Amino acid sequence: MARYPLHATAIPADDLHQRLLKIFESCQLDIIHDTGDYVMAREAPNGKPFAQLVTVEGLIDKTGATRDSIAIEVVVKNEELPIHNDNHCSRMRDTVRGALEESGTWTIIADVKS
Repeated sequence: MARYPLHATAIPADDLHQRLLKIFESCQLDIIHDTGDYVMAREAPNGKPFAQLVTVEGLIDKTGATRDSIAIEVVVKNEELPIHNDNHCSRMRDTVRGALEESGTWTIIADVKS
C-alpha cells in the first residue's frame, strides 16, 4: 500500500474546513466523508485500476491549536504497491501538496514519502 503523509500548519480561521474541501475538490477528488475536523475524499475511477484509486484523508487538529497556528495532517494513499518512486499515488500527493501550497493558507512542515 502506498501512503504519503503531509503535515502543515495554518493561521486559524473560521473557514479552514471549507478551504480544505475546496482544495480536495480542485484535485478532482469526491468528498465521501466529512465530520468538520476530518474529511475523506476519493478519486473517481475514470478507467483506472481499483488499486490505483487514491483516497485522501485530511484532519484539522484543533487540540494543539494556538492563537497563531493550527496543524493539519493529510494522508494520500491507495492499494498500489509503491514499487517505483514515480507512481500514481505519489503523483496525486504532489498534486495535493501543490494545491495546499498554492492556496496560501497552509505551510508544509513535513512531507514523508513512504
